[in-house]
Amino acid sequence: MEGDGEDDEPLDMWEDFGYGLSEDQRKEMEVSVQPVRSMLVKLRKFSYAVKNSTTILLPEWYRTLKTFRLPERMMPRDVSTRWNSTYDMLEFAVKYRQAIDALTAARDLDLRKYELVAAEWRIAGELRDVLKIFKDATLFFSRGTPNLTTVIPAMDHIDKVLATCSDSPYQFSLAIRAALAVGKAALNKYYNKTDHSEVYRIAMVLHPRHKLEYFRKHEWEQEWIDAALQIVRDEFHRSYASLEADEGASAQGDAGATASSSSHNIFDNLPDLAPVSSDSRDELDRYLATPVEDVKDALMWWFERSEAFPLLSHLLLLIVLEATTVGVERVFSQGRLVLPHVRNRLNFQTTRSLMCIGTWSLLGLVKYKDVKSVFGDDVEGPEDELPTGWDAITVS
Repeated sequence: MEGDGEDDEPLDMWEDFGYGLSEDQRKEMEVSVQPVRSMLVKLRKFSYAVKNSTTILLPEWYRTLKTFRLPERMMPRDVSTRWNSTYDMLEFAVKYRQAIDALTAARDLDLRKYELVAAEWRIAGELRDVLKIFKDATLFFSRGTPNLTTVIPAMDHIDKVLATCSDSPYQFSLAIRAALAVGKAALNKYYNKTDHSEVYRIAMVLHPRHKLEYFRKHEWEQEWIDAALQIVRDEFHRSYASLEADEGASAQGDAGATASSSSHNIFDNLPDLAPVSSDSRDELDRYLATPVEDVKDALMWWFERSEAFPLLSHLLLLIVLEATTVGVERVFSQGRLVLPHVRNRLNFQTTRSLMCIGTWSLLGLVKYKDVKSVFGDDVEGPEDELPTGWDAITVS
């Protein structure tokens, strides 16, 4: 049969996330998730067969879509190197179930081996519903706004959804619940990696919407909460203790200079009569003593309170760190568009300027009057007139 899916990924290519399982538990898990694997393999091979049979199956596919009045589309095929491709394939398959059933039921097309029974279609729908959260998470973190403070709440929400679904025997079949248990184990593996980087907890504590209340709300152990607070405190003193000393010395020097130059009476500038300044060492305690606020823009919140927290506000740089490398990867992709092979003599300054202008224009920061002034005539006065016939082509 043409396009029988010879290059299809075998089952042993699936990544194994059975961490910490005994051999018996691993075998039991393999048996439990087998219906899910079988369903995915059938859909994958069906998609491959239709796509690569340009003379038989593909024309029949389009005729079937017209019969059921479905939009003419090719069925996507899940691959291991493309994010959420399994969800896309399942979403398509559920919507186009009538057409898929019609083709796989036709004996002369030799697709009966890819036919899905009712139980397998149920598994396909359940798995699609579960994978929707990963699709949404991918799209969310692919934006330009998510930062480190969104990572832990997002992973907590995914973990909660997986735990709830895996413990819902009336909503999901045994095969899906077994697959969810494996997925939850994989998520926990990556969740634990946040413990190796202190910036996640620092960013959470310094967000006025979370502080330490987020950890208490999600029932973190008190020992973990104390550790998170100590991490923030250590980073604050380690990074800005010298800044505090420098600012204090500078303030004393300015006060002394003012006293000697503007006043002849030393009692006008007695240190004990000076305004009481807040101790910079208690900035973190003062910040944590205030209740959490419903703040969406933490950067603006800290900017508006930079005078109240002159040293602690320096740590806001950790809040604005991007959660993913999507932005950096897009810069590389855009750089290739600006600097293609046919225009490879641009220097780095011109390339950087073009990319910055492109980004600024999308943000509305480039005004038309500025562009007009840049590209306007630099020399005033009438233009030089060219003689008549200067562009004529004469063949002798």
